[in-house]
Amino acid sequence: MKRILEVNVDDQGFGGVYALVRQVILHRPDDCVMDIACIMPFRDPAHLKELEQMGTTVHFIGIEGQHHVNMKTLEENLYDLLTRVHYDYVHIHGDTAYRLYAFGHAAKRAGVPHIIFHSHASGVDGNYRPVKLALHYLFRGRLKTLGTDFAACSRLAGKWMYPGIPEKDIVEVHNGIDLEKFRYRPEIRAEERRKLGLEDAFVLGHVGRFSYQKNQSFLIDVFAALKKSRPDAKLLLIGSHDGTEARWEAVKQKTADMGLSDDVIFYGTSEHVEKLLQAMDVFVLPSRFEGLSVVAVEAQAAGLPAVFSDRMTRETKLTKHVAFVGIRPGDVDRWVREIARVSGKQRVDTVQEIRARGYDQKDMIQGFLSLYGVTDDR
Repeated sequence: MKRILEVNVDDQGFGGVYALVRQVILHRPDDCVMDIACIMPFRDPAHLKELEQMGTTVHFIGIEGQHHVNMKTLEENLYDLLTRVHYDYVHIHGDTAYRLYAFGHAAKRAGVPHIIFHSHASGVDGNYRPVKLALHYLFRGRLKTLGTDFAACSRLAGKWMYPGIPEKDIVEVHNGIDLEKFRYRPEIRAEERRKLGLEDAFVLGHVGRFSYQKNQSFLIDVFAALKKSRPDAKLLLIGSHDGTEARWEAVKQKTADMGLSDDVIFYGTSEHVEKLLQAMDVFVLPSRFEGLSVVAVEAQAAGLPAVFSDRMTRETKLTKHVAFVGIRPGDVDRWVREIARVSGKQRVDTVQEIRARGYDQKDMIQGFLSLYGVTDDR
């Protein structure tokens, strides 16, 4: 029986790393126990109940009631857990090296034989970015002294996290999804547009937590420019603002100041993004950085034409109807032109195309299991 601990995983926003890890847990072999160590408490009790039913224990290693806990405290909390509960593999997820290093150091001290680092980003988000960036550069060269294995969601994410480690020694695990779940279905599209009252609208869609990284403020500028040529345009914004209420409110205020409140839908979070993607006409993601966006894969699996920030890795392009555009103020008109160009393409079923690129959920699950020396023969 192999025992594996997934570190720095929670259901905040219900997307990202949690969505990937959840699928691995759902499909893990019977001779593997997979637990989770989270630094933020789970938001939805139903998720905890589901994990418990699957035999997964969720260990909270943060401090109750505190969102900002120093890394030394988190390291000691993880070390305490690892000295009480034996794990063969500790799989540490993150976007900055100093966080990976602290958790890796706890695992090393506790004598864990396999320490896996997994890079999921190519930039720094949140508050105090200059400080976080400095710490990232300070610690990323030290990861090789702790880790036994190194993984990344893309080549760009690997370069961001592991300088000095040969590319051949970095395992690239694609952010695979359940392609059948997202497959383009015209009947669902019609139903969702009816529910949203958008039957006759040109729907520009975006999914992402309100944050510096996702850059929704720039998207409002793009949408304002688009309205001049597409008065029927609506902007559907799906995503959480937990912990980023100030940014959420700032984007809402900007929308109001530009007279766009009736045309921008602040939908909030959803556990049925696959249905909402069907309702869109073009998907847009003006991120300042990404490792490799899961929702970008989902949008393309739904047959959506897409316009992405040119800060995103070109590995994100999985179908033909994708454009990359800069995110400087002077690039707004280019976004409008590219949105118009890709929207003229016929929407088709893209599942086989994306499966051939290795972004099926089964490929992602096997990528994870291979890190633990496991083959899923089911």
